[in-house]
Order: sequence, then structure tokens, then C-alpha cells
Amino acid sequence: MKYYVKTILSCFIALDSVIEQIENVIKKKARNSFYDYESAEKLASNVLVLCNIRCDLIDLKEKTANSLNKLSEEDKILIAYKYFGILPEDENFDHTSRNYFRKQIRAIERFSKILEKEGMTYEHFFATYMKIQYIASTYNKMVKEEGKKHTI
Repeated sequence: MKYYVKTILSCFIALDSVIEQIENVIKKKARNSFYDYESAEKLASNVLVLCNIRCDLIDLKEKTANSLNKLSEEDKILIAYKYFGILPEDENFDHTSRNYFRKQIRAIERFSKILEKEGMTYEHFFATYMKIQYIASTYNKMVKEEGKKHTI
């Protein structure tokens, strides 16, 4: 199972607020630098790390949004329902049927292929995004939850 794809989808909805929080921390560090007891070099290094994380998250958001836009309407609805909590307006939408779960798996597989074409491979994900605590904790939680499902 491609946990990194599920992690990307699970994190996508909150990326804007995480990026905003990082921007606020960067601004506060810059404003309060006069009162900070760290060396200027250390402070600049910390701000640079935060800026790089912010840029990585913006890149992740753009790649994910581009990939989602390339999906069919049905796949968008399935993914939006499962990962973003958006209930479709279609009265015939049945999220309890066996067919729904099969469609959901196929939608994730199609999304995964599109993501890989955008350059978001497993290796790239781990090298770039697993250093970000929010992404790493979501990924680890996903793996842990999936492991529990398979051991029961």
C-alpha cells in the first residue's frame, strides 16, 4: 500500500494553515531577533530551515492540487469524501456498498500514478518531506493504523 500517497491526501487540507503558521514563526523570529540570545548566524540558519520547509510544503500543495485536477469527476468525489470530508451532492452516492470501496481503491491508484508523473515518487517524498514533523507524524500514524487493521 502506498502510505505516502494517503499521507499526502490526509495532509493536503491543512497545508495552507501549516504554511501560514510557519510564516508567522518566521516573522516573529525576525521581529524578536534583537531580544534573542542566539547568535545571528544561528538565528539566520533557523529561519532558513523554516523557509525551506515552507517552500517544500508549497511545492507539495501545488503538485497535489495539479494531480487532483487531472482526475475524473468521480475520482475527485471519492477522494474528497474520504480525505477531505466533503459529502457529495449526488443522492445516489452510497459510501457503504462494496462497490464504493473498490472505486475508492482505484481512485487512489489513479491519483498515485498522476502524482508519480508530477515527480512525486516514494523516494522523492521521503527525501523531501519526511524531515517535516507534520508530514512525518501523519505518515507514521497512517502506517500504524493500517498495521492494526491487518493484524486484527
